[in-house]
Amino acid sequence: MPILLGTFGTLFVLWLQIDAPGFVYSALERLEYLVYDARLSVMPKTLKSPANKIVIVNLDERSLQVEGQYPWNRIKVGQLTEKLRDAGVLVVGFDITFPEPDRNIRDLLEPIDLTSLDSSFNATLELIEPQIDSDQYFANVMQSGIDTVLAINFDPQSTAAYNELPASIVDIRADLAARITVNEMTGFTGNLAVLQDAAQGNGSMNQQPDEDGVVRRVPLIVRFGSELFPTLSLEMIRVYNFLEDYELVTQTYGDQDVVTAVRIGKGAGAFVIPADRRGQVNVPFVGSSSLGNNENFPYISATDVLRDNLSAEEQAALQNALVLIGTSAPGLGDLRAMPLQRIYPGVEVHANMLNALLNLVTTVDIDSGESSTEAAFAGFRATGDIHFPFKPDWEAGALVFVMVVLGMGLAIGMPYLGATSMIGTGTAFIAAVIWANLQLWAVYKMDFTLVLLLLLIFIITAINLVYGFLSESQTRKVIKGMFDQYVPPAHIDAMLKNPDNYSFEGESKELTVLLSDIRSFTTISESLSATQLKKLLNDFFTPITGIIFDYQGTIDKYVGDMVMAFWGAPLDDPNHRYYAVLAALKMLEKVEELKQVFQEQGLPEVNIGVGVNSGIMNVGDMGSTYRRSYTVLGDAVNLASRLESLAKFYGIKLLVGEDTVRGLDGVLLRRVDRMKVKGKLEAVNCYQPICAIASAGAQLKARVEQFHAALDLYYAQRWDEAAQILQRLSTAEPHTLLYRVYLERIEQMRAEPPDALWDGAFTHTSK
Repeated sequence: MPILLGTFGTLFVLWLQIDAPGFVYSALERLEYLVYDARLSVMPKTLKSPANKIVIVNLDERSLQVEGQYPWNRIKVGQLTEKLRDAGVLVVGFDITFPEPDRNIRDLLEPIDLTSLDSSFNATLELIEPQIDSDQYFANVMQSGIDTVLAINFDPQSTAAYNELPASIVDIRADLAARITVNEMTGFTGNLAVLQDAAQGNGSMNQQPDEDGVVRRVPLIVRFGSELFPTLSLEMIRVYNFLEDYELVTQTYGDQDVVTAVRIGKGAGAFVIPADRRGQVNVPFVGSSSLGNNENFPYISATDVLRDNLSAEEQAALQNALVLIGTSAPGLGDLRAMPLQRIYPGVEVHANMLNALLNLVTTVDIDSGESSTEAAFAGFRATGDIHFPFKPDWEAGALVFVMVVLGMGLAIGMPYLGATSMIGTGTAFIAAVIWANLQLWAVYKMDFTLVLLLLLIFIITAINLVYGFLSESQTRKVIKGMFDQYVPPAHIDAMLKNPDNYSFEGESKELTVLLSDIRSFTTISESLSATQLKKLLNDFFTPITGIIFDYQGTIDKYVGDMVMAFWGAPLDDPNHRYYAVLAALKMLEKVEELKQVFQEQGLPEVNIGVGVNSGIMNVGDMGSTYRRSYTVLGDAVNLASRLESLAKFYGIKLLVGEDTVRGLDGVLLRRVDRMKVKGKLEAVNCYQPICAIASAGAQLKARVEQFHAALDLYYAQRWDEAAQILQRLSTAEPHTLLYRVYLERIEQMRAEPPDALWDGAFTHTSK
């Protein structure tokens, strides 16, 4: 059994990996995010080479105060670009967009009726207007000896398209571009055509936060329609290396084409960047933000560049540098959350990408004939430095293989260990999996899934620990219960110390068991003489036994006022659930008839409670050489006993377990509760069989459906709606205790709301 349960645990975790429901997948993904952040924090960071000259020109608060509110006039932006050109900057990337025309001289003269002025003024205006057009001025600067890359702001949610997109330079077939699984964009804000045409490159400024709002990855390529566009940092590297275009490297898995890498350029100067199936890479952060300390990426205020107020150190930093122009001003809304810091300038994400891309360019040189990422990985391994954390495209298959091997190994091996050894083995495997995961990151920068592997080890260890505890507890209980009256206590203690040395012949099979006893029997017995009590029990058990026999049941035993019977043995009966429930309903009808008979005889009124449950039980001929009994044992029998005793808690007379309800046709059932009974860790559902569906009236069916609706609302914690339905039902059936039970629970839930892990189960502390 523990091996089987361990196998089921392995299959469960495999199901989570392959086809988990959306909310479960989201929860697991968020846990994986936490693991990623922790791993990124504790492991060595990507190094910032001194040769990688990356500078951020910052539109900070001081620049806005000195130069005026943003957006600035394009003349000022052009002057800023000129200053950077003169300082020796090689490539400038704007992490801002220029979607609207700047105000020109005619806009400034708009209040004046130009037609009323001298014609020579208008002629002069037309002559000088092109020369002082601010947009044209900025465009001219971009073509005056400095390479510039402009940003495109794509939108995955809006369909608004502002301005025109540049022609795509990603080399890929149109049909393949339309079906690969890169990030899909439905809207965009582009730049003015005059500026876009003047720039040497155009790239996406988008940084896709994960569901928790943290930026961990950047899409190298995004799709708009059937065309693909690179990210800003990637485009800057292309321009920096005088390369022409991109190629998307894909791998076919069945009928699906999956992105594995992005190649920049062709020929000897090309290089490949491994990416995940969405064309994304994890950002190789070098540490916390350099804003305020210039530790990795120097920040220079834009106003200092414009006003030639640069220190010698800043002038040296700009020489032959790649410059990103962005903002850290809170009012301009480019602050992000990242794994190492929750308030982080978005422009510095691009700087981290540039740093890794520059490292990649200097260490990897791929021949143009190579079309897979394996050569890229070989180059990485040769240098001992992989610059981008990545999820390999084969991770899903590898994870399934590891789960099967690890899960089945633990499922088969764990049951042979003691409790202490189980805990030690589980802990050791958890430590080993964490160590291996960190090694994959440290050596190969491989972002391999960890949460599901830890969950698998935990589940199988927990299954074996719980099973071992329950098995030992149940064995002790059975041995003591069977032999307490027949052998000396010393012998029982010896058997309990070594239960494996003893066995009980019989067979295990699926049966249905019924237990019934008379309510308030102690009070009844105290009011009768011994002769009257004997007569009452005989008159009661005789017809009840006849009903059990009529429905093909086997009498197990009578204990005082309790009768126990089971169905499905000694003869097999595939309909054992159905006959047991019909017998229970008939017993309740018979008790109503007996009330009148007992009243005429001067005997007290008799009421019974019945519990029915199905499941795997041990059945056989058990006893001694002097007396034996054909009986059933097992957890399912214990649950039937709990159901019988708890029926009165709900004010009903018949309660059955969820295993009995499975495959039970033709009976009108009312779902009663999801509960945890004493002696069981897992919640079980219980039901009240009311009558045969054929004999149920429309009003009765409607009330059952209304109660089920109220129960669903209760489990959804929609207390007010559930209470309204229950109140109407209680008004219509004032003697039904079940409605009042839930109304009282709802009041308690309102006063003390359940925690986030509440599954609707009610815990019964008594038997």
